[in-house]
Amino acid sequence: MAKSRPSYAEGAASDGGGRLAAWFPVPLFLGVFALYASTAAPGTLFGDPSEYQFIPAILGIAHPPGYAFYTLLARLWQLVVSVGTIAFRTNLLAAATGAWTVTAVYLLVRDLQAVLEQRRGPSGREGYLLSPLVPLFASLALAAAPDLWQHAIHANAHIVSAALAVTHLWLLTRWWRTGRDGWLAGFALTLGLAVTHHPITMMGMPAYGLFILAVRPGVLLRWRSLLLLFGCFLLGLSPLLYYPLRSPSVPFGPTDMNTWDGFVRHITARGLRVNLFHFGLADQPDRLLVLWSLLRLQFFLPILLLIPVGWVTLIRRTPRVALLTGVFLLGHLAFTLNTVQDVMAYLLLPFSALAVLAGSGAWTVLDWGRRIVDEEAVPIGSRQGTALLTILLALALLPWPAVRAVQNLSRGISLRDFTAAEAWVDAVERRFAGGGEGAVLLAAWEYLTPLWVHTYAQGERLDEADVTLTYVSTATPWHEAVWSHIEDGPIYLPDFRPPVRRAGFRLVPEGAFYRVEAPPVTAAEPSRPLDVWADERVHILGYDLPTSTVRVGEPLEVVLYQSVEERMEGIWMPYAQLGPIEARWTTDSRLLTTQWEPGEIAVERYEVLVPFNLAPGEYPLRLGYADLTGGREVLPLSDGETTVELDRITVLPSEDVPSEGTLEAALANLDNQVGLMEARVRSGFQSRHAFWAEPVRAEPGSALDLTLRWRALASPRNSATVFIHLIDEAGRPVAGWDYTPLGGSAPTYLWFPKWLPGQTYTDPYRLTLPGDLPPGTYRLEVGMYGMISQRRFPVVDLSGDLAGDRIILGPVRVE
Repeated sequence: MAKSRPSYAEGAASDGGGRLAAWFPVPLFLGVFALYASTAAPGTLFGDPSEYQFIPAILGIAHPPGYAFYTLLARLWQLVVSVGTIAFRTNLLAAATGAWTVTAVYLLVRDLQAVLEQRRGPSGREGYLLSPLVPLFASLALAAAPDLWQHAIHANAHIVSAALAVTHLWLLTRWWRTGRDGWLAGFALTLGLAVTHHPITMMGMPAYGLFILAVRPGVLLRWRSLLLLFGCFLLGLSPLLYYPLRSPSVPFGPTDMNTWDGFVRHITARGLRVNLFHFGLADQPDRLLVLWSLLRLQFFLPILLLIPVGWVTLIRRTPRVALLTGVFLLGHLAFTLNTVQDVMAYLLLPFSALAVLAGSGAWTVLDWGRRIVDEEAVPIGSRQGTALLTILLALALLPWPAVRAVQNLSRGISLRDFTAAEAWVDAVERRFAGGGEGAVLLAAWEYLTPLWVHTYAQGERLDEADVTLTYVSTATPWHEAVWSHIEDGPIYLPDFRPPVRRAGFRLVPEGAFYRVEAPPVTAAEPSRPLDVWADERVHILGYDLPTSTVRVGEPLEVVLYQSVEERMEGIWMPYAQLGPIEARWTTDSRLLTTQWEPGEIAVERYEVLVPFNLAPGEYPLRLGYADLTGGREVLPLSDGETTVELDRITVLPSEDVPSEGTLEAALANLDNQVGLMEARVRSGFQSRHAFWAEPVRAEPGSALDLTLRWRALASPRNSATVFIHLIDEAGRPVAGWDYTPLGGSAPTYLWFPKWLPGQTYTDPYRLTLPGDLPPGTYRLEVGMYGMISQRRFPVVDLSGDLAGDRIILGPVRVE
């Protein structure tokens, strides 16, 4: 073994500030853990978070890459920490892991500061009065970052990836600072554990290897050191043995991981590799713009300005650590920004490293101030000057993380009251338990995992005589799943699935579900009957109104039951009026009157959007009909009126409303969820801002660079897909792009609402025109639609009325 070299911080241990700093990690960990635990989800969530709850409880095998280390760690935690349900205590594990990530950043920055102080010279000892301040600032900046916070309040494996990566950086820095190989052995052990956890943790290995060689170039010639490191690394790999030992009898997961092919296929996530390296060289400027947009959401601008300052300081004073952090960041960002899955989760690792650089930058600012004191530019002594600087720096730096934390809480980052998944489980129990219906519930992953938590981990199994849960994945299209179970019993879906509708089936809303029926539907009864005809052609049989109370900014759901006696040739659509506002619905994903069979009952679910500026009070909800094909906006009803009153609706105030002036400044309000604040297009040297009247000139095969700026108006209700289309004069798309916002980097809703009200996202796109596109004038349209329902978000004007389902930005002339 190499002889340990002296610590850079020798002589500092007796300093009172150093002793104070040594105790800070404990209250820091407890405080951050308390913050995250108090805002953690109380139970299950949709999708992967619930899988991360029940897989450890039954010692199953999670989806690729399997997360062996997380599974064993979470199972141990569930056994030791017996607080609440399995779901809640596993959410607490995320809180504890997030708190450790923050604490590890503190420890890392404290070690860096110790070296920087020592290399500053004899006067550096004065800096120990401030020793807790700089690392505290860096750690709290990360703790308040929304991305880390959101991952620390629900069960997930990605927060463990971040914790492992920061632990690697800290252990290596500790080894470099102290010269003790025990820290390097600890690094090798945790590196092995990381390999068993998730491949993203291996993106830092080039940085780790270069750093070790830079600190100790002869390490490859020291066989004893290599043997120790290799042994610790192998010990860290031991969780991989879980797969072949458990797989043959696993209650959930693949059963072939005791074979080499099954083992390699699963841990390398072979089926998910299509999401890697999605973007080309021409897209890199846009990816950097996406990174900047996401960084602004995590850290305020003053903190971001400290990052390059800190990195320059490391280059000048500790070039080996600069190499470690620089290569670590470059590797992770190059990989993550060119991936279209789990981007925000993967960014946890580089965001943590950036917090370290911000801490280094804070130390640099402090050092500049102390040099002024040392040069007697102020008429006070060195110690008094340092104390004054401590106060000034605390006042200048610490408020930023505090403001971000308060901002997060005010925007609703907490999941403490998020019970949508638990409500879904209750709805399934109420609808099917004890009914003996023999129903089949076809559901995607996100709807089944909460049920699996209750089934596998909490022993609340549903009787198959009542309902059979059937998983529908990409391997089995939805319409094929329906056909394969058509004779097993009544079929239900948890959400609207257009492929099933396109296959010829009817989707009949029934509470929280859709019942799949072959046409014609004749067995459907409204809870509130009506007997009203629209222009003697459409019979309004009744409606369901789940609630007569709604908050400002939220949708009011109405289910209509309608019928015709003769086949219709034109498209007729209902519309609603809520007091002074009018909702004229689009035809997206609707069963149109031209598709109704005579005598069948057409049941459709509609939403009336309550505008943000509608004063709280009681308003009549009225229903009318329009002939879209014939251009008649109002049709007479059989009672002699043009609308019929359905109910009186109580509109309540809401705290979740946009700040004053936001709606007026927006180009468009999409579904009271997202505002389009700005749109800019560039073609060559031309640039236009929406809405432009002078056409943008382009050539076939050229590219239009479009940059959109979105603002979350409220907590998102569903996952949105952005569409960008170049349309011809007939409204037909000739080129386009449909994708999750920011190129897949920032979903509005993934398992739970991701965008926080008030957040702003810069969303760049590069739209390449077809090489054979005919010359002419086209228009550029944008908008959003629900990822699952594929229904476009309606555009809401300032008066609260619906104004279409797309935004025309301006013309494009192709020459």
